[in-house]
Amino acid sequence: MKNIRYAFASVSYHKKLSFGIGACSVLFLFVLTSILNLRDIEKNFYNQVSQLINNNDYHLNYQKIMQQYSSLYIILLFLWIILITTLLIVSLKLKKQDMIKWRIMGFSNRFVIKQSILESLIPISAGILTTAVFLIVCQHTYEYILVYVRPLLANVMGIKRVPFFSSQVLVESTPNSVMNTSGDTHFLSMSIGSLPIATIFNAFFKNCFLLLSITTGITVISTSFLFRKSQKAYRM
Repeated sequence: MKNIRYAFASVSYHKKLSFGIGACSVLFLFVLTSILNLRDIEKNFYNQVSQLINNNDYHLNYQKIMQQYSSLYIILLFLWIILITTLLIVSLKLKKQDMIKWRIMGFSNRFVIKQSILESLIPISAGILTTAVFLIVCQHTYEYILVYVRPLLANVMGIKRVPFFSSQVLVESTPNSVMNTSGDTHFLSMSIGSLPIATIFNAFFKNCFLLLSITTGITVISTSFLFRKSQKAYRM
C-alpha cells in the first residue's frame, strides 16, 4: 500500500510528464489496435473471395499488404520502445533526488524498482482505460475510420487495386429484384467493414500486454542502472 500511495502522489506531482506518458499510450494503443484490426478486415475479405476467384495479382497483393501491416506494426512497437525509454529516463532523472532520499531512509532496491514500475504503469493504465471506453462507446466510429483509412494506406504502400470479378459476378448487399439476371450471374454477399467486438478487443488486449510488458522491462533496467549510479554518488 505504501508503494501505491507514493506512486499516486508522484504521478500527481509530475502531472505534465504523467499526462504525456498517458497520452502517448492512448495514441499507440489506438494505432496498433487499428493495424491489427485492418489485418482482420483484409483476412476476412480474403477468406470470402479467395475460393471464388483465380487471380494471381490479387493473391500477391494480399500477401504484400499483410506483410506491410506486419512491418508497420513492428516499426510502431520499436518507436514505442524509443519513446517510452526517453520518457522514463527523463522521469527518473527528475526523481533522482527522491531515490537518494529513499536510500537514506533505508528503502531497498526492490522498493525503488517497484515504485518506479507503479509510477510508469499508472498513466499507461489510465490510457488503456480511456482507449477501451472509446472502443466500446464509439465502435461504429472506429469501424468507419478503419474503412476510410484502409484504401488510403494501400495507396501509400503502393498497392494498386486489382479488378478480380468478371461481369458475371455481382457484388452487393441486396440483389436488385428488377435486374435481369442470366443463369450465369452469381450473387456474392460480403461484410467488409463490420468487426465483432471480440475481434476488436482481442487486438486491443494483445497490445495492452505488449505495451505494459515493454514498459515494465525498460523501467526495471533503467531504474536499476540509475539506482546504482545514485548509490555510488551517495557513497562518495
